[in-house]
Amino acid sequence: MNINMRTLDRICLAVVLSFSLACGFWAVSLSIEHQKKISQENHLLSERLKDLNSAETNLQQLRAVLDATRQELGYLNERIPETPNMGDFLKNVDSLIKERQIVLLSLQPQPVVQEEFYARIPIHLRLLGSFVHIYQLLCDLETMNRMVVMEKITITKIKQAQECQVDLTACVFTRKNG
Repeated sequence: MNINMRTLDRICLAVVLSFSLACGFWAVSLSIEHQKKISQENHLLSERLKDLNSAETNLQQLRAVLDATRQELGYLNERIPETPNMGDFLKNVDSLIKERQIVLLSLQPQPVVQEEFYARIPIHLRLLGSFVHIYQLLCDLETMNRMVVMEKITITKIKQAQECQVDLTACVFTRKNG
């Protein structure tokens, strides 16, 4: 078996070319596989980023709802406190009475009435003033920050003057603890 040099060169060239093509194919396939992995990781990262942005948006919405709930709870705590704070309430009533130019004839707190979730504190007031000023005072009492409910109102006109005498039972409320 005598192989001539040319045939041997051709065989070596074919082996080198085959080996080069195999290495090139292997390198390209590794590169493609690596690109697929990078693409998948980028896709996963973008999905996680979307989820994170969505969670952050939800968190901001929850914080806004929580802030609104806190404000509403603060408002309700102001309207129906845990403690009677009768001194502050009576100061407010006194300033409203003076502002409306009404004469306070008497103010008598009544016994506290305990309910299931709250306590009701009735206050009997006797007032003297013009009908318009009395009406404005009643509107002021009903719209003040503290919840006030008028239970009994009797308005009597005084014959000698253009004034009315008012017997009024107003109730303020406190929350029960627990």
